[in-house]
Amino acid sequence: MSLEEHVLCVPRQALPASWLERRTALSLPYERCLEILTGAGCCYKARGDAERDPHYKQVIPYAVALDPRGPQVGCYQRKGSEKRLHGRASVGLGGHVTREDARAASNGLASVLACGLRRELSEEFESLPEPYHLSFRGIINEEESAVGEVHLGLVFRMEVLTPEGLRPGAELHGFQWIPLSQAGRHPLELWSRLALEIL
Repeated sequence: MSLEEHVLCVPRQALPASWLERRTALSLPYERCLEILTGAGCCYKARGDAERDPHYKQVIPYAVALDPRGPQVGCYQRKGSEKRLHGRASVGLGGHVTREDARAASNGLASVLACGLRRELSEEFESLPEPYHLSFRGIINEEESAVGEVHLGLVFRMEVLTPEGLRPGAELHGFQWIPLSQAGRHPLELWSRLALEIL
C-alpha cells in the first residue's frame, strides 16, 4: 500500500477510554462497535501522515483464520509491507481500509469495512475457497509500541470450512495450521495474543 493512499481513521479523543488501555482485548457486539466508530467521526487521512499522528487511530479489520475441525488457527511469519512487524509470528489477516474501499461499498460503515477486509484477504491468499464465515468478536488495542499507538484492531473470526483448498500468498511466509490450544506458546505479536483472548 502506498503511503499516499488515504486510510480510514478515527479521532483518538472520541473513543471510549476502555478501548484505549495499554493492552485492550474487548468483546462487544458489532452493532455497538459500528455505532461508536460512526459517532466518533471516521475520516480518511493520508497513510504517511496517519502513521505519525497518534491523535488518530487507523482502523484495521483483523481476521483470524480457523479450521473449526481441530480447532486449528492459521499462523505465519510477518514479511509484509509493515517492516516494524517483521520477524514476529501472527494469526492476524487484514489491513488498512482505503477511500477506494469506501467508493466500492454500498452504504454505511459496515459495508466499507467488509469491502476493505475482502480486498485484503484476496491480496493475502492466492486461493481462499468458499464458503468461509466471518463473525465479529471485538476490538484490540495496545499503546506499547509505535505501531500500536496509531492503529485500532477490529477482530473477526474467520472459519475456513475447506482449509485444504487454501493457498497463502507470498506475504504469509511459512503459513501453517497450529492447534488453537497451543497458539499461545508461539512468539506471537501482541495483537495476535490479544485477538486470541476474544476469539
